[in-house]
Amino acid sequence: HLCAVTFTEGARMGIDVLQHGFITNSEYVPGKQPDVCPPTNQKAQADVDPASPEVRESIRRIVATGASVVSTLGVYESFSLTRARLDTAELAMLAPAVRREVEETHANLAGSSFIVPDRMLTKMMQWERMFVAAGGLLGAGCDPWGTGFLPGYGDLRNYELLIEAGFSSPQVVQIMSLNGARILGEQRRTGSIEAGKAADLVVLSGNLATDPGTIRRTAIVFRDGYGFDP
Repeated sequence: HLCAVTFTEGARMGIDVLQHGFITNSEYVPGKQPDVCPPTNQKAQADVDPASPEVRESIRRIVATGASVVSTLGVYESFSLTRARLDTAELAMLAPAVRREVEETHANLAGSSFIVPDRMLTKMMQWERMFVAAGGLLGAGCDPWGTGFLPGYGDLRNYELLIEAGFSSPQVVQIMSLNGARILGEQRRTGSIEAGKAADLVVLSGNLATDPGTIRRTAIVFRDGYGFDP
């Protein structure tokens, strides 16, 4: 997660992974000064056209370095006044004091200093499609936050949002599994179903290719070949 340093600068310095994508790339903030974090970062990007030649060129430069990007659409959705929702199952996982804090944060979201407008989320999705189309390696993660966005449940929502962004089901499965392994340098051990790799599998009830909601219907989880009832 950068600010004073832009994505292109960071990638050229040798940073391996860039977090969040379009919304945190400060080179899109008009008037960005070298080595200065603009106060309008994560806000000004909402007025930038991801399809502009300048943005396309920045993506080309980032991809050329081999740096990867991790999508965190779900956590930013949790700061949207129109889209943020509290998941009952997620809330049940929280300690009572933490749950009260999350519920209070959600209730007061309109008065927060950080709001993600819907057009920003749409542009984040567009930028990620462009990054992948340009040959970039995209992963996905939760970036847990005080809005109640949790690992595990957050991954499920990220799947749904990447489908909404326009990726196919096989593409999203790869982004959330094999691409993550590649980012970590673990692709020879895990990340895909192949002979000789760790038997880390999830079995779902339904057809994931036709119904994104299937991602939430877990039948059994295997970790190193041992099956667990969810």
